[in-house]
Amino acid sequence: MKVLHTSDWHLGARLGRHDRLPDQRIALRGLLGIAEDAQPDLVLHTGDVFDSPRPPYEALQLGVQALARLAGIAPTVVVSGNHDSPQLLKVIHSLAGMAETRRLWMVTRPEVLTIPALDRVAVACVPFIPLTAIADLATADPSRFEGTYADGIRHLNERLLAQAAEQAGPRGTVLYAAHLYVHGARPGRSERRITVGEDYATHTEGLHRAMYVALGHIHDPQLVPGGAAAGRYAGSLVPIDFGEAVQGKMALVVTIEGSDVAVREYPLPAGRPLTEFSGTPSELEALAADGGLNGRILKARVRSDDPVSDLAEGVLHLSPECAIFDLVNVVANAQVKPIDTSQEPDSEPDIRQLFAEWRNTAAYGITAPHDDVADMFARAIGGEEATGAELGIEDAMTAARKALGDLAAARNGITGRDA
Repeated sequence: MKVLHTSDWHLGARLGRHDRLPDQRIALRGLLGIAEDAQPDLVLHTGDVFDSPRPPYEALQLGVQALARLAGIAPTVVVSGNHDSPQLLKVIHSLAGMAETRRLWMVTRPEVLTIPALDRVAVACVPFIPLTAIADLATADPSRFEGTYADGIRHLNERLLAQAAEQAGPRGTVLYAAHLYVHGARPGRSERRITVGEDYATHTEGLHRAMYVALGHIHDPQLVPGGAAAGRYAGSLVPIDFGEAVQGKMALVVTIEGSDVAVREYPLPAGRPLTEFSGTPSELEALAADGGLNGRILKARVRSDDPVSDLAEGVLHLSPECAIFDLVNVVANAQVKPIDTSQEPDSEPDIRQLFAEWRNTAAYGITAPHDDVADMFARAIGGEEATGAELGIEDAMTAARKALGDLAAARNGITGRDA
């Protein structure tokens, strides 16, 4: 049996103002080529198809098309990640079910799947589970569950793997696919914050019952920690940010023959390289010369004695197809204004002064006179007696109070005159 394992596409992700979809499109093209060459029996996607619960339409279209292409090659199972919307994945699952023979499963709750086209194969699926939901899913009686998040995942795994072993049969193949953080996994130097804190740390206990453990959530490809279970984190599709720039991105093809499991890594094209630079203006100019930074996303720290103007314009003049993510001029001789400690600090301005300043400098759509509104504001916060115009508000308040009184009297069956 042959399994293709991929994960963490994060379609729709951006790096600053730069859309990563062109890079992800290139990587997906490479992934589909690997799938067509390998001809797996099953595709496992272990979560975070999209970067946000409401992905841009173009990202949504690309994701659905890529999954459909994979499903055309082999039955494809996707478990929901923490960035995915379970509701959106349910819609895609329903649409996929309209095919005469289902080839795509979107899993949003823990369950065991058996694939009609695969004999004696069962997949224990664990999508991302928030801390607040683990008690409801760990045991049959949530009110009796006591323990940590890791305890809940362990109970859940025991139940699912036992069910999968039963459904696969004595000589069947049990697989495990999940989007979670296993204690000891190496998150890498990513600038993104993913849910890998100690509260979410789980353990590999019991996972040895699966022939292969397919994991998602950690973006740096690596073995399942501990060595007790045969499995991998597939990693993200492309380097999401500069914290992942040094990571090699890949797809995994897993071959299972009897009790033997072999994993082969297939590198994925990453699209535009993420290039970090630290040096002098002349060194940056030499790097950018003759289009040297074309087709790259640049993060630069340019050191100089004095401020250098138009750095970005200079780079784009030499490499017009460079995408500048961040460019900072670090100046050694930057002038610093000394703090004058000889004078007493200014007193805190009165809130009425702040309100008047806001009215005059920052407020939009002003029609009422400034002085009258400031006077009303002073009275509202309990300041001095207001002397300005009422702007008709007092008359309106009097009429409103009279109307409320008449309404209350009418409700009690008493006319306004009798009252």
